[in-house]
Amino acid sequence: MTDIDPHSDIALSYHDGDLNVAVPLDRQVTEMWSQRYEALAKAQGVQVIVRRKRDDPARLHLTVPNKTTGNDVVAMLDLVRALIAEADAVDQSPGSSESPEAVALEWWKRQRR
Repeated sequence: MTDIDPHSDIALSYHDGDLNVAVPLDRQVTEMWSQRYEALAKAQGVQVIVRRKRDDPARLHLTVPNKTTGNDVVAMLDLVRALIAEADAVDQSPGSSESPEAVALEWWKRQRR
């Protein structure tokens, strides 16, 4: 199961006044996983891009709007972590997930019966 890498450091930078937080994952992820994760984040109103390098673990790049403070930042980071498990859930039990991808795959499976 994919998770954050607690042994690596996060990276912080600012762009146009917004804080960008790069959260390291403990492994490389597929393009499909990246797209699924970004769609889940967008549906929750959080702007996250998954950046992947060939031989390095992936990183989640979260944009924290400049007016976000305190507990709201923590809530965003907690959500970013929780969405990792949701993105993994489709791979592990596609029929039980409510993600758009899982629903489409289940629909297609029914069409082929």
